[in-house]
Amino acid sequence: MEVSLLERIFLESIQRLRNERSDRSLYHVFQGKKSATSLQDAHFYDLESVFGTVLVNKQRFETILAELAQKNWIERQETLRLTYEGARLVEQTDRATIDQLGGELRGYAEMMWKRLSLLVQTMVCLEAKQPFIPVQQETIIREWVKSVLPTISNRAEWLHHMHQELIVLLERLPEREATLISYRLSGVQAGWSYPQLAQMMKTDVESVQYEFTIAWRKCIDDLEKTPFLKQIGVDLHTSKMTQSAQTTWELLQQGLTVEAVAIRRRLKNSTMEDHLVEIAMYAPSFPLDHFVTLSQQEEVRQIAQRLGTYALKRIKSEMQSEISYFQIRLVLARSKWEGI
Repeated sequence: MEVSLLERIFLESIQRLRNERSDRSLYHVFQGKKSATSLQDAHFYDLESVFGTVLVNKQRFETILAELAQKNWIERQETLRLTYEGARLVEQTDRATIDQLGGELRGYAEMMWKRLSLLVQTMVCLEAKQPFIPVQQETIIREWVKSVLPTISNRAEWLHHMHQELIVLLERLPEREATLISYRLSGVQAGWSYPQLAQMMKTDVESVQYEFTIAWRKCIDDLEKTPFLKQIGVDLHTSKMTQSAQTTWELLQQGLTVEAVAIRRRLKNSTMEDHLVEIAMYAPSFPLDHFVTLSQQEEVRQIAQRLGTYALKRIKSEMQSEISYFQIRLVLARSKWEGI
């Protein structure tokens, strides 16, 4: 039975959840919910790549899960798990589809495309002295383009350089993916819509959207070869850490204690713990020994490896030493960073 691209994304994601998380947890990861639990799920279960990239609504999400269960590819109970047939379908491909979606870039690829598409359209139409309806309607994108236009003294030269750089990127893609990127760009003529592309490529609209996402992510990976294009996103924030946790981390690096930061920022203890776990997940360095003894760290890691789990309750129930859930979360967060 043929598996659609979106179904494959669901199946691969569910496989990584190890039968430990619910459908609600997966939905929040897909939506990119910046809660402590969702950030941890994405981090622990190798789902950073789908974080905020599978933006189906709740009804569509439920429909897909129901269809997967009806096909006997998944089982839905308190947690989500693949059946034998579902696992077999996932293992048919060497490279995971979800690892190509770019969720770990936290919206960078999407913002880059929006800026590029509107800037190119604007430049082409200004050169042709043609009125146009902006392909991107978001105020933040339109204001960015307005701020950039005065810095480009020679539009024809800029368009030539950008055209050459896009050719470099597209030549590295398979023909189908290069077609998706080039047909989506607007000039004097509007770029093709997803329904138009789906009809041309004889597939469904959802598949085309995710194929485009994957193709554009491959382009983003090659930006070092395209300085003009890279400049478009030079000011974009790509940190995985939330801004609030980043602020906490900056204060801690200035020498403030955890307690002092909590008082200054008026943070609850639970929020402060969430920030510390987030910092442990994403900061290049973190003083884990200040919060968890070396023997506790080793015990948590051994249990997690032996059980093959990130489930906090299962790990805590096996611990011989006294330890809090917060301390377990810290160890798991740092262990993932260190590849342990």
